[in-house]
Amino acid sequence: MRFCFDSRQFTDQHTDSGKLAVVGENGEITWAEFESRVANFCTFFKSKGWDKLEFPVILYGHKQVEMIVAVYGLMQLQVPYIPADVIYPKNRVESIKQISKTNLIINCSDEELDFSDVSILSFRNNTLEILQEAEMILAAEKPADPLVYLIFTSGSTGEPKGVQISTEAVRDFTQWMREDFGFQPHDVFINIAVLSFDLSVYELMSFGAIGATLLLNSKTVSENPDLLMDRIQKYQGSIWVSTPSFSFIYSRIDEVSRLESIRYFLFCGELLPHSLAKTLVEKFPKAIVYNTYGPTEATVATTMIRIDEAVLEKHPVLPVGKSKPRSRIVIDRDEIVIVGKNVSLGYLNRPDLNVEKFITIDDERAFKTGDQGYLEDDVLFFKGRNDDQVKLHGFRIELNEITSVLNDLSFVLQAETIPLKRNGEVKKIVSLVQLKSGLEEHTDWKAEILEGLNRKLPYYMIPSDFKFIDKMPLNQNGKADKKMLEQIYLAKS
Repeated sequence: MRFCFDSRQFTDQHTDSGKLAVVGENGEITWAEFESRVANFCTFFKSKGWDKLEFPVILYGHKQVEMIVAVYGLMQLQVPYIPADVIYPKNRVESIKQISKTNLIINCSDEELDFSDVSILSFRNNTLEILQEAEMILAAEKPADPLVYLIFTSGSTGEPKGVQISTEAVRDFTQWMREDFGFQPHDVFINIAVLSFDLSVYELMSFGAIGATLLLNSKTVSENPDLLMDRIQKYQGSIWVSTPSFSFIYSRIDEVSRLESIRYFLFCGELLPHSLAKTLVEKFPKAIVYNTYGPTEATVATTMIRIDEAVLEKHPVLPVGKSKPRSRIVIDRDEIVIVGKNVSLGYLNRPDLNVEKFITIDDERAFKTGDQGYLEDDVLFFKGRNDDQVKLHGFRIELNEITSVLNDLSFVLQAETIPLKRNGEVKKIVSLVQLKSGLEEHTDWKAEILEGLNRKLPYYMIPSDFKFIDKMPLNQNGKADKKMLEQIYLAKS
């Protein structure tokens, strides 16, 4: 079976109803059970008249099967949802509730929720139960292009921004997944990112569109390489989706037989280091490595390229690929602008930002990403975010360029470069470096790093200092945690 957006129902499509649909942290269900639970969910909502809700529903939980049942039920009902992981502080959930004006929270976790002026719905023994009831506001009619979900990202003012993704955008995304990536119904999507991070949309939407299996991995499992590899091996996970930072530790594991079921490595969210891609291509010759690029505001990703030996040999800095069908990339004064159906309808209740970031090009929606890049033969190369560019001693410096050179050094496993500021002004830049294991301890690795950087970078781009770390800290989205890195560096004495 697969989820069909056009008819909003499940249809038989190369999938055995007895095959696993979702494996969560709290159990697993087959496609037949999944279809039945989604149908029951929709019936319950319609009986309450909640299929006509005016405002989005917050889904609160962490990798439970019920989260996915609720997502697909709400999609069938054309009621938008907001994923809120349990790792969110309660005051952030409260802020999202206020901004979205939500009337309903579906609690898929075992945690008790204490929110006022909102109905709270919970799953008890696979049955929906109303734990708290408040006034529900219904819409007069549904829009022509209903929202599917809203992802809340951090805002510069401290208030999260709600990115609105519509049915047309999601339908366009899943068509791309079905037609251009080679995924099949027998595939098992390995979910690592929390569901409130848009990278998870890769697996969440694709498994249903293709009729595949979704393997959800809790934060506890994802942070333990042995547990994660055991789970991948047990369920024969075949499509790995993560940020490059998360996968570094797995690239150095010699027991590749534990991951031999993987057919695809799919990366997004950060620059893919040449050294990491090369290691994966060499260690997993039967797997395909995809590099992709795209912001939350353009429905997860917009470009894609397969990284093979030819690409590795040709490009020391890896490209992020060609634009997906029905979308295109425009470079405006070095800034990447995305045009197409996959572009968000804008930020929720932020007309000021919408005017600044969302524009129209040739009567199509377009988003000014704030990222820098350039095109060569229609292939996009990512140069970093505008805010990754700093000015020091009169020179404009791309921090990502320094990090890229560091990561290409043969003895470096992973590195990150950060600016240190005082009163808003950059005073110096430093790099934190995780070396590969098994290196000779007596070697002056700082000198080796300086020699490597001096071969590639001008003097004004050489960091003022380096600190060696045992493990790269990651944030909740699986990216290098730059705030934590700054704390680690400043605490070095």
